[in-house]
Amino acid sequence: MATLKHQQLADKEFQQKEENEQFVLPEERPTASEIEKQPEVYNIIFKLVKKKRGRIWIDNCCDNVINPKTNRPERIWLLNGANSIWDSELEHILRDKNRYERARRGMDVLFEDGICRVTSTDVLKLEFLRLNKNNCGKRRNGSGKYDFYEYNPAEEAKERHRKQLLKIEMVIKAKEMAIDKAKMLASFLGISFVDEIGVVKTDDGIRTELMVKADSAPETFQKYLDSKEVEISWLIRQALVSTKIDTLTQAQEGNAIWAKGGGFIAKIPQGRKAHEYLTELAMTNSDEGRAFLERLKALT
Repeated sequence: MATLKHQQLADKEFQQKEENEQFVLPEERPTASEIEKQPEVYNIIFKLVKKKRGRIWIDNCCDNVINPKTNRPERIWLLNGANSIWDSELEHILRDKNRYERARRGMDVLFEDGICRVTSTDVLKLEFLRLNKNNCGKRRNGSGKYDFYEYNPAEEAKERHRKQLLKIEMVIKAKEMAIDKAKMLASFLGISFVDEIGVVKTDDGIRTELMVKADSAPETFQKYLDSKEVEISWLIRQALVSTKIDTLTQAQEGNAIWAKGGGFIAKIPQGRKAHEYLTELAMTNSDEGRAFLERLKALT
């Protein structure tokens, strides 16, 4: 039979157990609005212009970068533990040899299989790469081993779309232009009017070659599509072929003259092609150039 003492002891144990089993609130988590405010972390990609398999490291310093604060050229660095990339703001690290060696260790930029991925939070590395002299930007025409550019998928797609539309447009123009104009442009772009065994190409054959050129080099095709230079070059080629301009006789070697004693035109510089130099002459706004062009048009 339970005594009063036993009952009091049981009550005390129950109270102690209840205190030990107090409800513990879960760890507080950020609200949806707080999550939205947090910056998104993602990779920014840089690509080598000349993609290569394997690993290539770009040095962690670069000279002659214009500092926007001073508008003067300055060396930039990518150093561990630094809060800037500018040489003038890193003297406390650069003057201490031991500290400098520790700071630069492992900080060369790695491109693996032509690609370097940088997280969006790595602000200094992004600044270093974007200002680096090896970054050739949107031009992507760098020829050096270490030349690179920042890859933007949306811009890449937009540029491919633009180029494809330009190809289509230029091919259509090559298909539809008058054959005389097509021949002028084909000649200027280096398309031969005879095939590999010396047979003269038909008009359709020349037009087909011009359409191929428009597809493979649409920017060049567009540049010279309505160019005055193309017409002048054609006139000069025709004058040379028909010997209305003489550059071949032994007595006149190195000179361009009008045939049948028509007079001196110009001295062709050594190493220059006659039709190229004469085209340049006719394109000039000099008295000599204008007179040559007027006579050329009258003769041809």
